[in-house]
Amino acid sequence: MPTADELEVAAVDVRLEVVRGGEHLPGGKRVPRSGGAVVGEATYTLSRPARAGETLLLLNFAEALEREPTQLDEVAIGTYLDGPFRRGRLDVREHTGAAAVRQVGSRRDVEVKLSEGTETVTLEYTVEVPRRYWPFGCSRRRCSLSGAVAPLPSVPARGGSQVQADARVVAPARWTVDARFAAVPTWSPGHVPTDSEAKALGRDELVVATSAVGAAEVAYPEVFWGPRWKRARETHRGVQIEVLHTYWRPGDQVPDERKLQLYRDIPGHALRIAREAIDVATIVGLEPPPDSKLLVVQGPLRAEVAQAHPAAVLLSDQFLQVSPGRRFQGFHQAPAARATLDAIAYGAYVGRHDPSTDLWLYDATATALLDVWRARRAQGDEFASDILRRITFVPMVDNFLYTGQATFAQSYFRGSEDMLPLRLHPLLFSHPLPTGRRIHEKMVDLMTPAQREAFYEKMARERSADPVVAAEAAYGRSLGWFFDQWLGPYPAVDYSVEKVDSAPLPDGRWRHTITIRRAGERPAIEPVQVLATERGGQRHYLVWNGSPESGTNIEVSPGTGSIDHVFTLETQNRLRSVMVDPRARLLEEPQGRRRNVDPLYNNRSPPSFRFVYTGFGFEVSASEFLAGKTPATRFQAVSGRVLFEMSRRRDLRSIGHLQLHRDREAAAAVGGGASFWFGEKVNRRRRRGRVRLFSEVHSLTSRGLDQSAGVRFAQSLSIIDDTRKFSLWPDRGHRLSFGLYAAETIRTDVPVADHRHSLTLSGSWVHIWPLAHQHTLASRVELTMMVPLAGRPEFRSLVRAGGVDGLGAYGGNELFGRGVALAQLEYRHMFWSNFNINLVHLFWLRGIGGTLFTGVASVSSCDTLRGWFGRETWYGQVGYGVTAFLQLLGVTPQFVRFDVAVPLARRRTTCLDESLPDYLGTIQGLEPGEYQLPRIGVNLTFLQPF
Repeated sequence: MPTADELEVAAVDVRLEVVRGGEHLPGGKRVPRSGGAVVGEATYTLSRPARAGETLLLLNFAEALEREPTQLDEVAIGTYLDGPFRRGRLDVREHTGAAAVRQVGSRRDVEVKLSEGTETVTLEYTVEVPRRYWPFGCSRRRCSLSGAVAPLPSVPARGGSQVQADARVVAPARWTVDARFAAVPTWSPGHVPTDSEAKALGRDELVVATSAVGAAEVAYPEVFWGPRWKRARETHRGVQIEVLHTYWRPGDQVPDERKLQLYRDIPGHALRIAREAIDVATIVGLEPPPDSKLLVVQGPLRAEVAQAHPAAVLLSDQFLQVSPGRRFQGFHQAPAARATLDAIAYGAYVGRHDPSTDLWLYDATATALLDVWRARRAQGDEFASDILRRITFVPMVDNFLYTGQATFAQSYFRGSEDMLPLRLHPLLFSHPLPTGRRIHEKMVDLMTPAQREAFYEKMARERSADPVVAAEAAYGRSLGWFFDQWLGPYPAVDYSVEKVDSAPLPDGRWRHTITIRRAGERPAIEPVQVLATERGGQRHYLVWNGSPESGTNIEVSPGTGSIDHVFTLETQNRLRSVMVDPRARLLEEPQGRRRNVDPLYNNRSPPSFRFVYTGFGFEVSASEFLAGKTPATRFQAVSGRVLFEMSRRRDLRSIGHLQLHRDREAAAAVGGGASFWFGEKVNRRRRRGRVRLFSEVHSLTSRGLDQSAGVRFAQSLSIIDDTRKFSLWPDRGHRLSFGLYAAETIRTDVPVADHRHSLTLSGSWVHIWPLAHQHTLASRVELTMMVPLAGRPEFRSLVRAGGVDGLGAYGGNELFGRGVALAQLEYRHMFWSNFNINLVHLFWLRGIGGTLFTGVASVSSCDTLRGWFGRETWYGQVGYGVTAFLQLLGVTPQFVRFDVAVPLARRRTTCLDESLPDYLGTIQGLEPGEYQLPRIGVNLTFLQPF
């Protein structure tokens, strides 16, 4: 606790005028329609008269996100930004009672210099609220101020030795808020508006919450505005529970909700979770006082399923939009329960210790109580990774497990740490202190269940007791090292199975020496579990307490912090595998100069093998299909492929490929190869550079343009540099590639050997130019040349400029040449990104976008490269595509694109002595001039074309 002589803010009185989007600030500036603003006056009452020269540092949460977080991938960015990035802003206009006020640092916190005897300070300010997902922002016309309601009182952060000296935490105070709409200054929340006020309000309302559950002090109050929420209320054990929800309640409500109904009873689930949380808190002695209020507000929150704040629990408007299975629903219900328990525990402990201590104590208690809640729900400690690992043959699932690229990803993976891509929370943004989950989970690793129970019982019984002293009393030893290590940035360490030596014993058993290495400049002292599995299936669990003082430790490189710990184990059989951290309790980072590896790869010896189905490609050129007159021709417009992948699990160095496919040339084909990766990591699954070797065997059809069956052997070499972080809809990055493709065609239906060999060279540059979030320009420049090595070229050996992979306005059998130069430009944009449409529980439609595209190509003659880029070699297209952004099972992202394109130039050409497009009709048995090319190109794809 701060000493009585320390200067604090005891109370804050705030007056707010809320300016909705489209309205004007007092100075005449128009607020963007998608955002909002507040004009505020905050009076800070000090705990004692100030001394000359003393200062207050008030934190500015409005500008916590200083720039667009381009270090994140597109999925993670999409959980924070709802459109183009615009920085929030706090401007202090006037002040009273202070000697000087200035905004300092990159975040523009408010530094107030006080005069002798000052007891109150008043600031007049304006906060600009950007279009952004909650907790601070406006989306779908619903706005949340959260910690930006006013500059926040703060004190220095207290934690371990690694906490920076300038780190600050928000200090609680008694808050009062008088908030009104600037356009309706006579109406205040909680009052029935007059007819004229109701007309000015429209469908909007203003919600203010200033107290915690059972406590008057809070770090900050909550202010929301937007279209009127629907309400569900209930009183349980004297606690008034109120749920503000955005959608109607279905006819079948909790507890009689049907499993397959399209929309869940959101308020019913929220009320049930709140009742259960209150019951659990009561069991352990943290029962909220009678007449306490627990407020749950549903809104556009995307970073988490639910988020606890001092005066309210925020609940995502995508809550329970996952598969209706009980376990999948539990992945959303558990975070909601934790947030509710957080709110209750916050009210129990706020103001009883230093704010830095309260910060981890209340959340550690809530995390512990979550285990009790799970037990009462009869739900085991299960995560999506446990369930989905059984179906990794689904490519979207395999990608999800390895990249973690999904909304609410933290809810689906086990671990001991809250993984926050951005610390965009008013209680976390200004310091590196952890959430209480880390402290609880590390106590789980350190203490026995009885010791942990004694600690939490002590803190529930004596809420003002020193939690460090209570933990030491329960554990029986000093824990100074524990709190110094964990109350700060997470130590960067990497564990590995360094060596396993096995030797037979005279009695037929085996003795094993297992060496576990911990590398890190600032090593962590934490229990490390090792699982050794015999070939017969018998399991052995070994534990190293992490201490460097153990007699079986060997210092690897003095001064580096690398330690080898040696286990000795005797078994009946040989060992099948040794694995570090089988329960995923550790957080690891690559160490040393090589940071482009998965730190979990070396956690198993030998590495496990994975062979997974990675995708099914199905492409239809609808215009070609409809223009075809025979089944064989229509079948040529359909291409399909099945892809498989194999590698050592979590090995980023090499991957094997297997492909089965058919296209307009091959009735069937099989291919295999390998990719060798290099360069820095782009995401958790891959590096930016690779060399790809591939070989294929094609069974060529006689029903194509060449009218000759055969077998083609093909080999390819590609060198690729790809910095795009997300493959389905990349927002930035480039892909530069160079390739060689050799083909040897053995024609099988000719009386005299007439084999055709060719070599194709290609180079491509794709670049994604970000204009704003979800608005990009995508460009592609590609040059391809075919060189015949033996025999005359065939249609199937020439380069195509049309089809899905080229200019989609033209058919795949329309434009041929020995050389093709291609340039394409697309403007990709989002129309709506806030859909919550349930497609029979298999997919959820999240957004609709569009793509305006154009492209040109220069196609050489089929016989020579001479004349390439001449006037008669150019073709072009313009078109528009509609894109749909979806989530499989409400978890993993998916993409669909439907294009319509118009050709800008068409001409009759001669290729291999055949006149096109007449030849396309001839092979279908049509008379010359009878066949007509489609006037437009229509294509359906499941990836961006480039």
